[in-house]
Amino acid sequence: MTTCGYEAMRSGDAILFYINRDGLPLSDRCTERMWTFCMEQYPKNALEIKTIRDRISDYPQIAYVEPPYNVATNPRLSLQEKLQQIQTYIQRLEYNYTGMQFFDLNANRPISGLMDTARHIMTESLPIKCFEAFLIAIYLTTGIVGLERFNISFKTRFNSIVYRHIVLGVKYGQMYGALGLSRRTDLAYKPLNGKYERLSKLIDDYLQAYKNYGHTVLRIKIGLPIIHDLRSYLTINWKAIIIQPNKTDKIDYERELDKIVRIWRQMNIYMPYRSNLSLSSMVQSTNTLVTRASSPNRLQSLSFRSNREGSLTCRRSAIKKTITTTDDNHTTDRDHSLPCAIRV
Repeated sequence: MTTCGYEAMRSGDAILFYINRDGLPLSDRCTERMWTFCMEQYPKNALEIKTIRDRISDYPQIAYVEPPYNVATNPRLSLQEKLQQIQTYIQRLEYNYTGMQFFDLNANRPISGLMDTARHIMTESLPIKCFEAFLIAIYLTTGIVGLERFNISFKTRFNSIVYRHIVLGVKYGQMYGALGLSRRTDLAYKPLNGKYERLSKLIDDYLQAYKNYGHTVLRIKIGLPIIHDLRSYLTINWKAIIIQPNKTDKIDYERELDKIVRIWRQMNIYMPYRSNLSLSSMVQSTNTLVTRASSPNRLQSLSFRSNREGSLTCRRSAIKKTITTTDDNHTTDRDHSLPCAIRV
């Protein structure tokens, strides 16, 4: 437990960034740590950084990007337009280069808790990184009938430093894509345009991008589909399958990716209940380099109980912000959304 208001995230001896543990607005000690860390990272630009800091009170008011809350159930938009609007919103929040992660995130929280965090992130409208973008993408895509969402997590190494990255994989019919945010555009958004008709092709596209940047991909984790229920007390299954592409033959991990897709077809991602049986028990690990996944008895042994009702009110920040909106004027063919089937 930190006592100084922030915590360092390290890779070996290298500090990657700091996590704000004091909440928002930033405390004086977190603000000071953010600026000094920036100077430590870029000592040749210390004077320029100091000049920017001294002028901070003179900057114009920053526009507040209005989240597309209702885009998921908008019948006037096609599926591709919905995902594009969500991705555009995520990009407009911008990547966080400050060295201080503004939000205290815990991946082990249930979906309801993570979605509370997502609402907080959208309310504050501050720069974000990949995991915050992942949570926003889950929140805003909830309610798109037929769209399966799942995590794709990467662990890579570059110059002896280990990095982690995550995007929200999406599947609609036989098409795959992804939503997310990264310093590199080809490590984030992948449109759902028919280019990736197999999950392995989507993964290979990320692998090639990492190779182009000189990163060695150590591990890829893919989870089970995330149910369309913002109030769910289930936790996300982060690693239904684990791939080590530098130690596994391409044909082998493609076969395992196809296997996890077959398991997804047996799952009801719209179930508005909490399972008494952990979803992690639905996949059984082996000692192979590719974690094999299996599903007992086609999920028929699960028992459920109803969730308790919870408030989904999202209060606005007390900080005065200028409102801007994303483009929502054009119309195309409908995709048949059924908002009554989803708890949002």
